[in-house]
Amino acid sequence: MLTFTKIFYGGNFEAYKGKHMTLIELMQMHRIIFSLIANLHDLVCKGTKDYKESLSNVQDYNMTKILTRKASIPDNGGDYKEGKVELDIIYAVQMDIELYNYTDIILRKVKMGILKDELRKKATGKKASEEEEENEAAANN
Repeated sequence: MLTFTKIFYGGNFEAYKGKHMTLIELMQMHRIIFSLIANLHDLVCKGTKDYKESLSNVQDYNMTKILTRKASIPDNGGDYKEGKVELDIIYAVQMDIELYNYTDIILRKVKMGILKDELRKKATGKKASEEEEENEAAANN
């Protein structure tokens, strides 16, 4: 999910809203963004990256490839690389996934009976922090 957080919340996505790209254009853009060759060079030649960091970069690239392939509209001529990717559709799918995951977590906590306790602890913690802030403000005055 970190990959999609980078893509959709990093601020770069604003420039792509309402646009579409072909699969080949998107893959070329992702190769530049994820710097796969530089990533491999840093791992093998320079030694400035460890294998976990390098592998994470490749996994992020693969996740974007999978998502774009699944959300693409096939080309009329049948050419895979010319399939069209509507970036707003990908964004909507990602938002649906996030909403589903959030709802799933909440419902699981309700079934386990721990949601009330967590909310109570957060409310108590907020009250305690608010009281501390009031005490500090009073001490400063």
